[in-house]
Amino acid sequence: MLLMGLAGGVVAGQKEQPKPPGKPDLSGTWAFDKSKSKLGMLERTPLANAEVTLVIVHKDPELKVTQKGSLNGQTSSLDLVYYSDGRGETNPPMFGSREVKSKTKWDGNKLVSKSSTQIPLGRGAAGDVAFIDVSVKRELSEDGKTLIITTSTSGPRGTEVIKQVFNRAS
Repeated sequence: MLLMGLAGGVVAGQKEQPKPPGKPDLSGTWAFDKSKSKLGMLERTPLANAEVTLVIVHKDPELKVTQKGSLNGQTSSLDLVYYSDGRGETNPPMFGSREVKSKTKWDGNKLVSKSSTQIPLGRGAAGDVAFIDVSVKRELSEDGKTLIITTSTSGPRGTEVIKQVFNRAS
């Protein structure tokens, strides 16, 4: 997909849980605000010019996200799901071909997903891999009009932080 994102929903046969006290409801349609975002290394790529919209359905513990993007007349859509009870989830990749396995939990009023992956180094070098850790924090502004998604990626080249700001669409 065009930029890092998020998601939510309810598994068949599972009773919907009430939202934990003091936890924000991230449901809504959210439009990417490039002027308030800090895209780090993505700033110098065509992805920085993508138009991104998130449609979130949040029924704790499930968070379903449909991420829609448009860049140079091409559109894409990605459906993601996260579970705030820490059971874990597997989502399609934003980039590349490997599915992303993560675990999501509340940290105060922030919904945090963490994942780790290995990427092969070089060509044909058996066993040479780099480990990449990713943390995605989702938080809602006090007035409920802004969704901030902060993605920290740590690997052999250090840590990269991307802050995406989304405004609630009317």
